Amino acid sequence: MTSAYRVVDYFPAEHILNDGVFAHLDEIDAQTPGALVYCQNLHYLQKALASPNVACVLCPESLKNEELASEKSIVFCADPRTSFFHLYNRLGEDAKYATAQTPTIGENCTLHPSAVISPRATLGNNVEISANVVIEGPVEIGDNVYIGSNAVVGAEGLITLRNDNGTLMVVKHQGGVRIESGCQILAGAVIARSLFQQPTTIRENCQIGIMTNVGHGAVIGKNSVISGNTVVAGRTRLGAGAWVGASCSIAQGLVIGDAVQIKMGSVVISDIAPNSVVSGNFAINHRANMTAHLRKQK
Repeated sequence: MTSAYRVVDYFPAEHILNDGVFAHLDEIDAQTPGALVYCQNLHYLQKALASPNVACVLCPESLKNEELASEKSIVFCADPRTSFFHLYNRLGEDAKYATAQTPTIGENCTLHPSAVISPRATLGNNVEISANVVIEGPVEIGDNVYIGSNAVVGAEGLITLRNDNGTLMVVKHQGGVRIESGCQILAGAVIARSLFQQPTTIRENCQIGIMTNVGHGAVIGKNSVISGNTVVAGRTRLGAGAWVGASCSIAQGLVIGDAVQIKMGSVVISDIAPNSVVSGNFAINHRANMTAHLRKQK
């Protein structure tokens, strides 16, 4: 999605305020100029209009009467989210992907014969891919990476939309995954590829535990450990040196600071400051949680 697209080519002119062009689809916090995004209320519309990287916004028809002093393109839709993903699918069908027939593989790699590796995968040196691994491109894997048996890298992520007749809309993720050097992705882990230009990213020297799920667009900071059976939902960002215990659930879109510890079984629903230690459902300061627990035992 790198070409210039004119808004009026995709939406009725009578629904558009300030026809213009966009380069790609993204979220409101887009990091690349030329983004078309969607919002559901006035607060996020104002946030989108204030972003230098947003060129066009899909918003509810109910906001038509607001005073919107902006030169950016605004499209009024009955359902901005559904309209956005209809456009997403349409542009995805038009996208011209690389036509490589085989993956790019570095030196001294060990690939189990049962592994399935996309032609749009790039592997560094000394990569080990175990039995029944599935790698769906576009995926970039650095040097000295281990991927355990039955892991899936580049899976479709969960996004729930329904057509007018109630059937589920199929949204094929068009982003990718980047796994940096020195990482270990253990057996049965699933890493979803991103929806947009910024890939789901596992930074250098991370461990992703057995049966862990990393959602679309998440970023795991370097030297972090995500223990087994954990869910890191989409667009969450973990800082460097984070440690997450087994069977934790971390909600989408959160910011988890550097050197945070999340004790096993925690359910995290809000941002966590650097160097914090949290536990519980819902997760709070670990010392406060243990004090409350001990009081209940008396």
